[in-house]
Amino acid sequence: MHLRDSPCHCYVVLPLATKESLSSMDYPYLLLDAGGTLVFPDPDLIAQTAAAEGSLLDPERVYEAHFQQLHQFDACLRAASELPPYSLREFFTNLMTLAGAPIDAAECAADTLLARHEAVSLWTYTKPWVPETLTALKADGIRMAVISNSDGRVRKHLEDCGIAQFFDAIFDSHLVGFEKPDARLFLHALNGLGLKAEETLYVGDFYHFDVLGANGAGIGAVHLDPLGKYAEWPGVHLRDIRALPAFIAELRSDPDRFDLFPVAP
Repeated sequence: MHLRDSPCHCYVVLPLATKESLSSMDYPYLLLDAGGTLVFPDPDLIAQTAAAEGSLLDPERVYEAHFQQLHQFDACLRAASELPPYSLREFFTNLMTLAGAPIDAAECAADTLLARHEAVSLWTYTKPWVPETLTALKADGIRMAVISNSDGRVRKHLEDCGIAQFFDAIFDSHLVGFEKPDARLFLHALNGLGLKAEETLYVGDFYHFDVLGANGAGIGAVHLDPLGKYAEWPGVHLRDIRALPAFIAELRSDPDRFDLFPVAP
């Protein structure tokens, strides 16, 4: 998941792979979200910024607060079908308060973080297990691409984290002109990759954007739930991408076992 404040412009993203090179690939071709799945708001930088305002935060709590906030968004969408207006500054403020910062310190730190994000971006952090898992998936013959709601910088985020090379293509909503949960973003990616929906699997951390959006395009989806807050929600929930290699092995052996279309239209 990635919040952005800038407008979308239509732009065709050319994939790095040809249609011919995908003809013999094994199911599933993985389509992955970026923010919250592969890259994350930098918890160390956020903790340092909060500390400058007199609030000491544990970076791991900052990391977890990101997913607490997503669950709040999903619960709101489940109840009301839409989110109230919500700025990136409010996102950063709420993230820090969830991590334990007083509201006044969080608001001051949010201004600093917003300025930094506009200049460089905060989604420039990844966990060591992300490249390790991507390496394992690639070694197992899994092909991958990224479909992300972003602000035109998702490719740079992945490059800066040293993981862009794992993906055949990177589809940025700001450049494509549609954003999740709009099915047209997913369909644009399928067309660019030369794939059918049933050949792919989408993986993301924002249930109402990632699962709903992918299902709306006819793509099965897996939801990432690092904090275990979605146990009662329909569909498949994994802790994070580290669970994907084992899950894909199970999916290949018994595909009917899993509900990959919990919110299909």
